Amino acid sequence: MLWLITGGIASGKSLFAEHLAASIGREGIHMSCPAFPGRSADARMKPDRVSTSQGKSFEWLRTEADESLALKLRAVNRESNLYRADRRVLVVDSLSGWLRRAVTSAQLDSRSAENSTSLDLAFAEAMDELLSYQGKLIVVTEEPAALLSMDAWTAWYTYRLAEANRALSERSRTVYRLTAGIASEVKGYRVIREVNGDENIYKDGR
Repeated sequence: MLWLITGGIASGKSLFAEHLAASIGREGIHMSCPAFPGRSADARMKPDRVSTSQGKSFEWLRTEADESLALKLRAVNRESNLYRADRRVLVVDSLSGWLRRAVTSAQLDSRSAENSTSLDLAFAEAMDELLSYQGKLIVVTEEPAALLSMDAWTAWYTYRLAEANRALSERSRTVYRLTAGIASEVKGYRVIREVNGDENIYKDGR
């Protein structure tokens, strides 16, 4: 079961994701990656055990969403049993930050955006693991913004993020957009479903 949270920088996505996780599970795994490389994911000290508004205890296991993100997702997915999958929530915060980190690493390795085979592979592996995850999953991301002119790296990042958001939103139970700390549940028509070319709401009602 997948929830997608999107919005701008510092709009409250991370805090909302943690509150959402505590409302749908009893324990969580928080895989964090800052919005921009070199910055702290969150300046506040985050406790490993919190109490919800209902008085329940919620425990966090915190780890980094680094270059081994796909492997970490696979490991969590494989070791989950039905009981743990029902009570545990996995939060990836944020996918957009992880993509920026991957691009920055590729730039430091002097790889060109036109020859980004390894970067494409890392992106594909991470997306495969996210889309095949069996338990409760919350993914935090941003909405890509296109500039008047984009270099090759910026174009790679923008289009891959847009691709990821479309794929995740189609699989999501709910999509939330955060604006200045206010969460809105996003609903409405989907356009251009590539598998059958429909340009309006799906014929099967989904």
